[in-house]
Amino acid sequence: MKIRSYEVELPHSWEGLQVVLSEPEKTLPFFPYFESIDGDIVRFRVPRFVFDFGYEFKLAVGFRSDGAVYTFTGEKGVLTVTFEMRGNLLRVTASWSGFGELLMGKPLENFARGIAEAIKDFCDAQARCPVARLNSNEGVVEHISPETAPALIKRIAWELRGKDFVVEGLADDGTTLSATVKDGKLVRLDVRDSSGRMSTIEADVLILELSRELFENLPLEKEFKIKIREI
Repeated sequence: MKIRSYEVELPHSWEGLQVVLSEPEKTLPFFPYFESIDGDIVRFRVPRFVFDFGYEFKLAVGFRSDGAVYTFTGEKGVLTVTFEMRGNLLRVTASWSGFGELLMGKPLENFARGIAEAIKDFCDAQARCPVARLNSNEGVVEHISPETAPALIKRIAWELRGKDFVVEGLADDGTTLSATVKDGKLVRLDVRDSSGRMSTIEADVLILELSRELFENLPLEKEFKIKIREI
């Protein structure tokens, strides 16, 4: 069996982590090598891997007091991902038992690291997201700032299971915003202030790499009514 682990700092409660892990259909699209999910059937694709070890798996999810286990069972082996909370650290361990074990070291290393970083980002987004009320594709955002804007976009991306979308916002003073996400990346950000001045940012930033710098100096410090549209 090949095993690789990776740790990230996660200063959030187990309950917050459980929210993210309990909905794998929303979380899996942001895992490395992910291809598709249909019910409990998951497909991964490992680029340039020399053997076809069975990309299609049946997923089973289990929880315990301080962690969780995702078990992917395929025709040529079993892929297991465990999540353990150790104080303020999240430890993700990926193991493969089956065909081609000797060559799975690097893919498992990338898998564990990518999963840990994705889970951390979504736990952070859940904690920091400024959405006060979100009902289907509409909601009210109490306060958007350079710190909370990335969390808002990550939260919406998670809720939409990695699908493409546009989020549009309108403030009471007439300020508008529009953010477009395609293929897991923020590609365009438009903000028009109350005087009609437009700021447009053409981007190509992965959702999980969004940070405050992209949103600095934009007139976002207010409440917005938002609408979310899949594209």
